[in-house]
Amino acid sequence: FERLVTSLCGAGVRMLQIRDKELGDDELAARVETAMAIARSATSARPPLVIVNDRVHVAAQAGADGVHVGARDMPVTETRRVLGSDVIIGRTAHSIDEARQAVADGADYLGVGPCFPSTTKSFASHASRAFLAEAAKLPLPVFAIGGITFDRVSELRSLGIERIAVAAAITLAVDPAVAARNLVDALTE
Repeated sequence: FERLVTSLCGAGVRMLQIRDKELGDDELAARVETAMAIARSATSARPPLVIVNDRVHVAAQAGADGVHVGARDMPVTETRRVLGSDVIIGRTAHSIDEARQAVADGADYLGVGPCFPSTTKSFASHASRAFLAEAAKLPLPVFAIGGITFDRVSELRSLGIERIAVAAAITLAVDPAVAARNLVDALTE
């Protein structure tokens, strides 16, 4: 884990989401604290942010930069009350109505999708290109989620999406740092 986080920080990744459904809260908090220490020691001018997936209480316990919540997690408004105004709160949206509601509720960024079939989760349906293009126009940073690979970045960019969240495209790569750098470069070209 430490080697992976260190290599991703060196590759120019701007945000790390710590997600592990199997770990207990204390183990996950320790992992978040490790990621934060590595990110803060990175030599870049802006170290990557460390976000916890789903578990608001773990984000609070570990002092994470933020938390990402979905439709079945704590609502954004309640998350804001628990974590305060200085913590970043992301929200998953599967429709434009959910995305607009997340904006109204005070989310700091959106994860929209799922965009494509994924090796880490299965989905009954995928986001339409019209939804992704409309979400990209909202007044928050928007991250495409679900099945994102290097080959799919240009399609997402053509819809106005400038940010992506990936898992398997990096963690299953022969060299995760090279895969991360290639994705970062594809987004900035």
